[in-house]
Amino acid sequence: MRVPRMSAATFRRLTNANLVLLVAIVVSGAIVRLTNSGLGCRDWPNCSATQFVSVATHHAAIEQINRIFSGAIGVPLAITVLAAYGLQPRRRDLVRLAWMLFGLFWCEAVLGGISVEVKLAWVSVMGHFLLALALVSVAMRLRQRACEAEGPRYPLVAPRALQLVRVVYIWTIAAVVAGTLVTAAGPHGGDRDAKRLSIPITDLARLHGSLVDLLVVLTLATTIVLVRSSAPRAVLNAASIAIAAMVAQGILGYVQYAKAIPAVLVGFHVFGAVVVFAAVQHLQLSTRAPVGELVDVNSGGRIGIHIPVTPGSYVTGDERSDHADRARTSRSGSPTSRGSG
Repeated sequence: MRVPRMSAATFRRLTNANLVLLVAIVVSGAIVRLTNSGLGCRDWPNCSATQFVSVATHHAAIEQINRIFSGAIGVPLAITVLAAYGLQPRRRDLVRLAWMLFGLFWCEAVLGGISVEVKLAWVSVMGHFLLALALVSVAMRLRQRACEAEGPRYPLVAPRALQLVRVVYIWTIAAVVAGTLVTAAGPHGGDRDAKRLSIPITDLARLHGSLVDLLVVLTLATTIVLVRSSAPRAVLNAASIAIAAMVAQGILGYVQYAKAIPAVLVGFHVFGAVVVFAAVQHLQLSTRAPVGELVDVNSGGRIGIHIPVTPGSYVTGDERSDHADRARTSRSGSPTSRGSG
């Protein structure tokens, strides 16, 4: 079967749509849990032993809508796989990431069914959320690579800054995992009879809060190192966004805890967790670019120019400025060349 040709611009739009839909499904899943509708359908994939679809109760309706929405997302993900094969020239990195995204989607679907079968045991719900974040992570990587040239990627920041960004990324995952443990011990399990984590929620909340506070400090320190090492503006912007998201999420977390964990604030906190993770993922992705591209330190955009780099090295601020000036000159043309026309 011949796959229709796909333009790079259309493929990029498709990756954008996938990312938005995957974030939306995390939010819709939170709504199911916070309204105690997780077992509105007692069976899977059928809603009940006798009905595939049921809206007999508002809990069943909420869960059914979430299932239909979740299943529908498989369509654009499948189209993305086909579209990756239709790109000319075909890029193996995009095909690989598209298949990875589609495979994780089916893992998430199966885990969702398992969660229903085990009556929303906390470990299954926790895994369901973390796997949803993995989907967001891959979707962001696919979107980023679709906007870049194929080939190896080199660091745009100093080695020490690059290591700190990696630590921030790992620490963010640890803070998110701790947050899911707080939720597992809290009152919002998706159903009143769902089995909860038996560790006191106050202890887990202190652990989670401490990790978030340290994450903010670590990200601030990383940003200072990035500034002092003349990191590109795009990287500094990504770091600023990450800090802002962390501070907002931290404030929201303390407020919801002080207000006895109301469902509405928990819902915003879940969305905030996705935003923080995505912001840190964006920061990590912004620290590298393919050989053949260069970050313009003045605009934060990308210009097509090859910079030879050796393994383990990175492009310094002075080199970026020099190459950016040359690229802009070559684009606009020299005064002599324009006058001779």
